[in-house]
Amino acid sequence: MKVVKEDGQQEVECPSCGLSQATYKLRDVRLGEQVNKKVLVAVCNSCDKALSVPTQTTVKIKSDHDKTRYSIDIRLPAHYLDILTLASHRINPALAESFGKTLILYYLHALNTERYPSKNLANLLHSDFAKAKSSKRLSMKISRSSLDEMRSLMENQGFKSNTDLLKSIILKIHDDIVLKRIPKHLAELQNLAAVFA
Repeated sequence: MKVVKEDGQQEVECPSCGLSQATYKLRDVRLGEQVNKKVLVAVCNSCDKALSVPTQTTVKIKSDHDKTRYSIDIRLPAHYLDILTLASHRINPALAESFGKTLILYYLHALNTERYPSKNLANLLHSDFAKAKSSKRLSMKISRSSLDEMRSLMENQGFKSNTDLLKSIILKIHDDIVLKRIPKHLAELQNLAAVFA
């Protein structure tokens, strides 16, 4: 890949001016709803219009787009949040309460890629322990890739809602971490937690 630099020159075909010289400049670029701030583009020296985007800018625009966050808000029983707190504490007592959300997303990925078994995940919702009044709220901002993983796991496991999927993941965390004397993936989870502690 050729990397161009700011103030570099290139001959381009401008729709207004025809064949002309362009200079690479930093500009705000709108693509649909998204505005990418100060990215490198080829700007016509005659009419000052942005004409093209170099490959390095395309990579940055894609990266910025992938960082778009999606809100997930669900209601669940209070003890589900306690499960996340207990699991986080079991992994590393120094972890903040917010690590529970990271743990959910980690499990989502591990279950979706079949790194952790996902068979009968929906059956966890049918236990007496799983049933209780949903008096608490869990809010998370997730990436596009996590949203896609949620949709994939919902489809593969037959879940009808994000709420049921996330409740099942929390119950799986309960079974794997809170209830086990020595959690199977504890060392792996401690490595993940080291980044957050």
